[in-house]
Amino acid sequence: MIDFRSLETFLWVANLRSFRGAAERLHTTQPAVSLRIAQLEDDLGVKLLERDRRSVSLTEKGQLLLRHAERLIRQRSSLIENVGDSSAMSGVMRLGVSETIVHTWLPKLIERVNAAYPNLEIEIEVDISPNLRERLLTKNLDLGLLLGPIGDFDLQSKRLCSYRIGFVVGKKIKFRQKTVPLEAIAEYPLLTFSRNTQPYIALRELFERSGRHAKIHASASLATVVRMALDGIGIAVIPPAIIKTISAPGRLREINTNAKMPPFNYFVSWPATPSSFAAQKVAEIAIEIAKRERTPS
Repeated sequence: MIDFRSLETFLWVANLRSFRGAAERLHTTQPAVSLRIAQLEDDLGVKLLERDRRSVSLTEKGQLLLRHAERLIRQRSSLIENVGDSSAMSGVMRLGVSETIVHTWLPKLIERVNAAYPNLEIEIEVDISPNLRERLLTKNLDLGLLLGPIGDFDLQSKRLCSYRIGFVVGKKIKFRQKTVPLEAIAEYPLLTFSRNTQPYIALRELFERSGRHAKIHASASLATVVRMALDGIGIAVIPPAIIKTISAPGRLREINTNAKMPPFNYFVSWPATPSSFAAQKVAEIAIEIAKRERTPS
């Protein structure tokens, strides 16, 4: 008899093209994965995978089984969701999160997921959005909360919320003007996200359009950017929405300026994997929580 555990193992090997990767996702050993695949091939009487030292590929029968297996796994997940108890959804989900979400509503999401699916374990990885997108495409993450638009057919994506980007300073930097012009802002180093992120690119383009030079310090850590702003090293170009959660009240403030940055849109995305049903259910909770964040603040 073919069991769901063997089918799920086959799906992970087929999706990741790796026995080692499948073993890591299933929290088992590579020999155990090889044994399950061998047993599945023996039960079906066909060869499903071609293997060499560097890669794994599907045979014609393997491609056919992949389509059937994906449908069966989805049906099983749907059955559990509609008939079984929510505690039946278990396993480990790898969640990639942009740091802006970490400092706003991620704790509420985790609290809701814990209540809805008490046996589902969440591994949280915080990174910049371009890296999260690549990890979703390689199926090394099950779900991502990241800057979009995503624009990849291999990923399912839905809109979450928007955040306005502002110019934020600590107590050591003071301006006489109520509305600070761009030339006055340019006198200080600007502190923002990494070079290959949307906020950094938009900031660089803002100054290029004005014909002014800006010294930009980029960091993959939002906490580092905030720390430097608190110490008066420069002006942070970040979502003002995070000020209340990442700094003590009154230590940071947004300055008023006619230099406007575009709002940035966040999406929830997930690849088609054996655990995609659980990812979709968590995505639904994330969308519900993010509803009040949809309008740029």
